[in-house]
Amino acid sequence: MLYLTGTKLTSGVYHLEEHDVTNNPSSVAPGPYATNGNYHRREPDKMAVLSETYGASIFFRRWAAWMIDFILIVFGYGGLVYFTAKKVAETETPNMGMVVILFLVGSFCYYLLLEGLTGYTLGKFVLRIQVVNGDGRPPGMIKSLIRTLIQLVDTNPLFFWGLPAGICVLVTPRKQRIGDMAANTYVVRARDLGKVSKRKTGIFAGAIILMTIISIVFAVSLISTLITQIVKPEVFTSKDSQFAVTAPWNWSRDNSMNEEADISIKNEFTDRYLMVLSEPKSDFDSSMTLQDYKGIVEDHLVSGITAPELGNPSDIEVNGYPAIEFTLKGEVDGIPVMYNVTTIETPSHYHQVLAWTYASRYSRAQQELLKIRDSFREMNML
Repeated sequence: MLYLTGTKLTSGVYHLEEHDVTNNPSSVAPGPYATNGNYHRREPDKMAVLSETYGASIFFRRWAAWMIDFILIVFGYGGLVYFTAKKVAETETPNMGMVVILFLVGSFCYYLLLEGLTGYTLGKFVLRIQVVNGDGRPPGMIKSLIRTLIQLVDTNPLFFWGLPAGICVLVTPRKQRIGDMAANTYVVRARDLGKVSKRKTGIFAGAIILMTIISIVFAVSLISTLITQIVKPEVFTSKDSQFAVTAPWNWSRDNSMNEEADISIKNEFTDRYLMVLSEPKSDFDSSMTLQDYKGIVEDHLVSGITAPELGNPSDIEVNGYPAIEFTLKGEVDGIPVMYNVTTIETPSHYHQVLAWTYASRYSRAQQELLKIRDSFREMNML
């Protein structure tokens, strides 16, 4: 036990000194939380106390924030990865294994960095909730790493859409999921932490707007691509039903483009167009060759546009038919346009296949336009 001895001061006040009587069997040694012989009970984290005051509403905020992040990651970042890989590979279908790896790594870093450094994801910022440590500050990279690793299990959309995390948040006193308990973190309402600086608010608001725009653009492109691969393409036949081309579902017939065209189709959403004009060989002199026919077509097209720029012609085959293709760039009514022109010879006809779009969009449209061109065939070959 402790006993007191006094030393009389000139002011008449006694100075108290503490002594540990180690020889006294009834004395107690200081424990791990003792300071200078005084015992102190470890206080709970401030955020733990705050979290215990929350009801089920924090669960719904967390779930809504997770859904926002899920949509942004899948359709925004996922679409970006897919189309970047497709562009690099220069094929219709990129290496899906690489796409999946890049998607998972990027998604992991999204949570790791944003939550670790700021406590927010874009979804959490919208719902005004924040991941914090016991002192109410952003958790830091170590705690964020623990949360993110466990998130692969307890909030995995393939595992009952994050059911384990939802159950934990609902039943635990401090509204924590497994990752929070392991990392000793909490998700609290931002208003309970004080005001967020205007600069930080502006940064996140800008990030949300940018991410939303990117998500919408790539979501539309990704959905369109998936539908194109799933939905059966449409066959467009010529007026005399002798020839045909095949185009994706989002192409439609437009006979108003040229009354003389045997097939005229367009993708109105992307401003891509294709037209086939077929002429019987009997309408020409018997000495006519495919090269001669190509020259006639070229002269006619060049005379109809301003500032024409001709590409070098190439001898190719289209579905086994001999063909010659070239590009032609120029202005039509002041608008820069790029054409891919292909002349094809079949046993009974000469054909022009004209595919075009705005010059600035041709590089993105070229693959689709050429794929439709290459589908040109006689109906008896269907």
